[in-house]
Amino acid sequence: MRSLVDGYLSHIMDECHSDRSGHVADYIPELAAVDPEGYGLSLCVHDGHTYSQGDSATSFTIQSVSKPLTYAMILKKHGTAAVDAKIGVEPSGEAFNEISVDDRRRPKNPMINAGAIFAASMLLPPTRDVDDAAVDAAFREVLEFYSGCAGRHLVMDEEVYASEAATGSRNRAIAYMLDSFGALETSPDAALDLYYRQCSIRVTTDDLAGIGATIGNGGMNPRTGRTVFSNETAQRLLSVMTTCGMYDGAGDWVTSVGLPAKSGVGGGILAVLPGQLGIGVYSPRLDAHGNSVRGVDVCRHLSTDLGLHMFNVTRESRVTIRSVYDLADTPVSAEWGEQERSYLRTCRDRIRVYELQGDLTFAGAESVQRRLEADLDDYTVVIVEISRIGVIDAVARTMVLSIKRLLDDSGRRAALVDPDGVVRSSVDRHRNDAAVPDLDAPPELQGFDPALPHVHSTMDDAVIDAETFLLKHYYDQ
Repeated sequence: MRSLVDGYLSHIMDECHSDRSGHVADYIPELAAVDPEGYGLSLCVHDGHTYSQGDSATSFTIQSVSKPLTYAMILKKHGTAAVDAKIGVEPSGEAFNEISVDDRRRPKNPMINAGAIFAASMLLPPTRDVDDAAVDAAFREVLEFYSGCAGRHLVMDEEVYASEAATGSRNRAIAYMLDSFGALETSPDAALDLYYRQCSIRVTTDDLAGIGATIGNGGMNPRTGRTVFSNETAQRLLSVMTTCGMYDGAGDWVTSVGLPAKSGVGGGILAVLPGQLGIGVYSPRLDAHGNSVRGVDVCRHLSTDLGLHMFNVTRESRVTIRSVYDLADTPVSAEWGEQERSYLRTCRDRIRVYELQGDLTFAGAESVQRRLEADLDDYTVVIVEISRIGVIDAVARTMVLSIKRLLDDSGRRAALVDPDGVVRSSVDRHRNDAAVPDLDAPPELQGFDPALPHVHSTMDDAVIDAETFLLKHYYDQ
């Protein structure tokens, strides 16, 4: 069964594919040589399941997407109070590579280069005489921590590291400025070396989505089950990523996309919907802020089309499926003749009911769709009962209605019990909705009659629909 979510992600990528504006980060020689057409998207939900599209397996250097992770490391190592005394949390309103400090001569936040270089320095011994072995040891800790967040072993790109070290005059100026203020307790060269190494770690969009899901899960990696950092640290990361993660474009990002995020000049963007999912996007052409052009556009579409804006108010719970049962122990409808009734008694267990509850948004609809896919061998007809659904948003409505199309393709049947008319009223209300119009959805999400013949007002009607399908299958044989 083709995933509804994969259909949406593919559709969104197609929508954004034609934008070839922007330029790769050509001020770093190794990054200037990357394929500008690289384009990948991954989405990791709260239980670790990952949807991937495009060049999701293509690796690229993490660059500034590393900054939240090193910030998490120093919070874990030194505590919030000690870190706040050294690095602020205020948006700078300036470009990522500005030599930017506050009136206390602290870097304004850990998401700009000054703050990130200072954060790297806090992983090194507090001495001016830092040897290569100490930097190596600190980087091993960085690599282990990043790998724990991604859920697999990561490696550094030696060529990019050497390229950055050879051309990083501005970062060197930032490091020595911090040192001239008496802020650094370690060697500025060692801090800069560690910073270049962390930026040169290679990741994929699958990795970024997993890291985002780890942050969104309060520091617990949903793929491995391992807790990498505390919930308090995750809360701090999400807060700073929201206000500072997209540099001087943060305000526009929060209003139009509404997800804590971090970008990198390698073309990656990591975004988080707390408690629900992580997003990784890759496309190396950058805008004037140093953010991926296509990446920003994809995230904007995801937020708008899938209703992912973090300030989208909902009462939704993760426990969307209230109960699941088959009809093996229930009587056959009285309207059939004895021959039909006799046959239907033998296959009542092939009719399975899924009762849903709560407000249904994208995350809930995704979990329902994946459960139906996992149970595919256990039923011939599925009845989705939504009498306990309060509100269903546009994308969740389309996903639920499109289950019929997907099951039709596999020789099965889907029916929906909607006694309060929640779906019907939603279709009428959103029939001309520009955000997620059903008839302009990707092909995988079309295929239901606008009259909604598979949507019933009572369970009895849905059961008769199911029995009719089973009998048709019987007579066709």
